[in-house]
Amino acid sequence: MKFPEQVTLTAFDVETGREIPEIAFVLVLRARQKNDYFVGPVITDRSGKASFTRGACERAIARAQEMFVMDYAGDLLSCKPVADLRLHSPENIATMISQYETAPNFWGKAFDDPQSMFPALQSARNALFEPLNLTLQENDIIEHPEVLCFLKRKQ
Repeated sequence: MKFPEQVTLTAFDVETGREIPEIAFVLVLRARQKNDYFVGPVITDRSGKASFTRGACERAIARAQEMFVMDYAGDLLSCKPVADLRLHSPENIATMISQYETAPNFWGKAFDDPQSMFPALQSARNALFEPLNLTLQENDIIEHPEVLCFLKRKQ
């Protein structure tokens, strides 16, 4: 996959139109062989913005291959020209936090700054919103690297 230098997302509340801070997203890079790569999570700032960089994608791929040698193959360019941008599920957030608390030296290897990321992840407000999965085509994100994510509150 040809990935732009940076893809920026903005999370909006469907009902109010306001930006939503403290929302965790993951980017799923679809591998042609073996398992897909998960990049992030990234958490939106006060203005509802977060971003994925090409460098972060490349680091996530390299770390996955180091941590789970037999489960992954290929690099960013060998991924399919489509990716999924997902609202990180509350269940996955809870699992990540639990794994990190159990084995921080191992699970922390997957992230640039786990000491900051995990406390921020604990504050994520994802449980308030319905699941979201956006399919991102390579050509679209190269041409328009800003993605708007409209989230609907759970009833």
